[in-house]
Amino acid sequence: MISSAFKHCLWSGSAVVFLFCEMSSPVVFSQEPANSNRKSDRVAVSADLESFYSKTESASTVADYTSILDFCRNVAGDRTRSRDDREYARSLMSWAANRRGEARSDQAGIMVRNQQLTEAENLDALARKDFENAIQLDNTRWRAHHNLAITQAVQGETQAALDSFAQVIRLNPEYPNAYFNRGEILFRANQYEAALLDYEKGIQLAPDDSSAFSGRAHTLYALGKTKEALADYAKAMELAPQSVDAATEYADTCQALGNWKDAATAYQKAMQLDGKNARLLQNAAWMMATCPDDFYRNGSSALETAQMAVRVASAPASAQVLDVLAAAQATAGDFASAQSTIAEALRSTTDPVLRSELQMRGKLYQRKKVYVQPKR
Repeated sequence: MISSAFKHCLWSGSAVVFLFCEMSSPVVFSQEPANSNRKSDRVAVSADLESFYSKTESASTVADYTSILDFCRNVAGDRTRSRDDREYARSLMSWAANRRGEARSDQAGIMVRNQQLTEAENLDALARKDFENAIQLDNTRWRAHHNLAITQAVQGETQAALDSFAQVIRLNPEYPNAYFNRGEILFRANQYEAALLDYEKGIQLAPDDSSAFSGRAHTLYALGKTKEALADYAKAMELAPQSVDAATEYADTCQALGNWKDAATAYQKAMQLDGKNARLLQNAAWMMATCPDDFYRNGSSALETAQMAVRVASAPASAQVLDVLAAAQATAGDFASAQSTIAEALRSTTDPVLRSELQMRGKLYQRKKVYVQPKR
């Protein structure tokens, strides 16, 4: 299973999302069609190989790809076969190994959702071996390099992943997801200028990809170019009008910049798209509870939204979501609950910066004062 958000997804939360074939949805790799292995008219292969090729067009399971691998392995190792037969069999083996790796990763993703974590980990390991074998059999198979790169990135092998993405780009410089995904890794490594170049190339190749604009926006924001970042977030929202993530990212940025009206409008749109999105609920509740503009600060709405954020968040509740709940409780006038919630938040984190902020707000609640964000 690869995932959580590479393209399309990986490292979602901090904004990093990996694009397999494009992937923000369930993880999808750079899947290649069976006809990518159709023999050239200039290559003469035996009738049994020609006939066996038809099986690749309907193959879809691990067992299907294993059957193809077994047949082609026998052909490739048969010295009585023609050179064309053996070379074509190796090429087909490479294709089948890559596709089997994709199928295994898909199965692992299902197991993760069913909490079968050990089985998923084992399948992930087998998928990686398949990608590596595909490359060993045919080093020009760029999709296998791309799938291996994502696997390496997910497993924290940053330099190996960067090297693999570089190989993808050498083999297929027109594939936009390779630039996007390398940009995601560079962003995570705080190499913002390099990441920016990759996002820009990805946008050049795929100008309608909202994820590429979101990625560039994250990078521009990190570089302090907030106006340019906001424009990219707006573009991402325009390209993906049904994306709760795009609307939330735009709203979050507006809130950070003090554009309260635009933030409120975007949060409202995002809530209409998905009223149970944990990040959306948490950040919208924070603005309702702590906005310095009285027009947008609303204790009862903040409390209702913060309580929903706690319910949909992963258990146990994080210090961050408890901080939001405490702010909402205080704004709603329940300072006793706010103090209790802040104490719970402090017990759940050892982060010194966050603890300092929680302690500061806890002192306000003890004095029956609300916390309000600084005016921008």
